[in-house]
Amino acid sequence: MRQFLSSVLLLCLLVAPLAAQQEEALYGTWEGTVVDEQIGEIAIRLTFEEDGAFEIDQVIQVKDDFLADVQVPEPPTIETISAHGTGTYGILGNNLVISIAALDISVDGKGFVEFFTQVARDFARYVADSHEIPAENYPAFEEEFIDAFFAELDKVQFLAILNEWGVSTYAIEGDTLILTTTREIGGTVWEFHRMDDSSAVVETTWGSLKATWRP
Repeated sequence: MRQFLSSVLLLCLLVAPLAAQQEEALYGTWEGTVVDEQIGEIAIRLTFEEDGAFEIDQVIQVKDDFLADVQVPEPPTIETISAHGTGTYGILGNNLVISIAALDISVDGKGFVEFFTQVARDFARYVADSHEIPAENYPAFEEEFIDAFFAELDKVQFLAILNEWGVSTYAIEGDTLILTTTREIGGTVWEFHRMDDSSAVVETTWGSLKATWRP
């Protein structure tokens, strides 16, 4: 689950070589779409403000079989995951450092806690039935189960994971932002396209804004 959550916001910490003359060119909003073979299609929006503020938005169209391996009679289904992160970015030497301080996640239009509380309850009921836990003991069991479940989904821990991203090379070619991220799990090249002022205020279909994905 930690690996899945760390994939939800893949770009929440970017450390990239940055030429001083390119700093101003970074300002604004960039969009791209990435296809992850395990999760699905991820529409990403990055915003760099002149005052050092940073925002990232992601909308994930989850694959139909994403939770097919969950060992319960009726696995939970997820269609869309939305995530919004805010933080800061700044130049440190030749690097651009982005740090996410706050994170909001919703699943199929429901809040993070609301959705996963129901998932945890469903799991708790399945485990209780499988182990024939007496009805009088179930309330305490469910509460303990939910607490343990959320310990694995702690968003504070999630932010810590996100802020472990490694070194990324950085380049702007015209209206294209290219980031090459590297971690222990390997490197990935992401391309984002600049939004102009008119597109920034018009609702768009992120799925139509395709960025090249190269593993």
